[in-house]
Amino acid sequence: MAGGSVITLVFAADSHLNKHYARMTPDQLAARRERLRSAWKETVDFALAQRAQVYVHGGDLFDGPNPRTAELIWTTDQFQRLADAGVAVLLIGGNHDIPKSRLAGATPQRLFDTARLAHVFTDPTAPTWWVRDIGGIRLAVGGLPPDPRLARDADPLAELAGPITPPPADCVLLVTHYAVEGTLHPSADEPVIRKASIAALEGVVDYLLVGHVHTARELTVGGVKVLFPGPTERLTFGELDVRCGFAVLKIDGPRPCRIAARHVHIDPQPMRRETVRATDIPADGPTAWLVDRVRAWSAPDQILQVRVEGPLRRDTYQALRFLEVWQVGQDLNFYFDLDRHLLSVEVDSPGDLGYAGGERVSPRMEIARVADGLAAAAATAAEVDLIVAARDLVLDHYGAPAIEDT
Repeated sequence: MAGGSVITLVFAADSHLNKHYARMTPDQLAARRERLRSAWKETVDFALAQRAQVYVHGGDLFDGPNPRTAELIWTTDQFQRLADAGVAVLLIGGNHDIPKSRLAGATPQRLFDTARLAHVFTDPTAPTWWVRDIGGIRLAVGGLPPDPRLARDADPLAELAGPITPPPADCVLLVTHYAVEGTLHPSADEPVIRKASIAALEGVVDYLLVGHVHTARELTVGGVKVLFPGPTERLTFGELDVRCGFAVLKIDGPRPCRIAARHVHIDPQPMRRETVRATDIPADGPTAWLVDRVRAWSAPDQILQVRVEGPLRRDTYQALRFLEVWQVGQDLNFYFDLDRHLLSVEVDSPGDLGYAGGERVSPRMEIARVADGLAAAAATAAEVDLIVAARDLVLDHYGAPAIEDT
């Protein structure tokens, strides 16, 4: 880039601090949340090490609008480090940490604005602007947080109260937290910024900085650069191939400004998924066979999911000690999920099972059938109530994933 003053700006998004995983133990959950914090802290450490002048977070700093007090205190300490170094901090909320209605309260980022540690953009109907002269370069950053009131088929830029009119500046950046056309699955049911709306910003906005999309990439739409930093940590098994990290921009002025952006990688917690075809499980020693595979795939710091899918003979299903397999996985990994959502039980012939011959049934149906048989054979009403309560409890918890697929 040209000589003279250059602005260093760090842009991160989608850190999802304080995320809850329903089936993790308290110790696992605490350790997992520490990994989320550690990943986001790398963005702060980098900004300080590089003597960045501006730090921007593009939404979903938290996984919900009501993070725990301990999480807020720790996050405040990180923003205080940036403030002490003279780094300007700019924040917007995201679809996770913005309340769904005004009656539900305020986005937690506003706390840092109140404490004068950050400037928080809060108006979802029109961008508001932060402007500073930094080393002879006039930088304007606009913020447009997501509006939970928008229709699912809306184009957020087309729904604004008026045209986007930034103040005079050498470099104009706009930060938002929405999906962009072509970046999500076609069946995604949420507001999406159309590429035509982005192209219309040519000559108005130099860079569109976008959170929400958990894929690090850079696009050019018309004459507008669009930058997605990706998440600071993977959250689900559907993100196994996602690059984690953040972006750093070097801005050189005066207008027309020159901007060079690059992605900075963050090593995520190891996460792995393996699939076992039920038809491959031997009838002789199925538990030992499956345990051997879990052992081969395991690592102490890893989040491992083993999916068992397809039809399994009923006698093999009954011989498989799933609890033993799960316990081995739990002992050898940070967290282990034995996923049986796509497993079915194959019944060869009719009889006293209550099924037609050749039918495939789900493990849930098999659990319910066995429990109902035990209840029918119970000697007292108290035994019946106990069995029914146990059946309902097992079915309520059966197969509920701790880490989602999407």
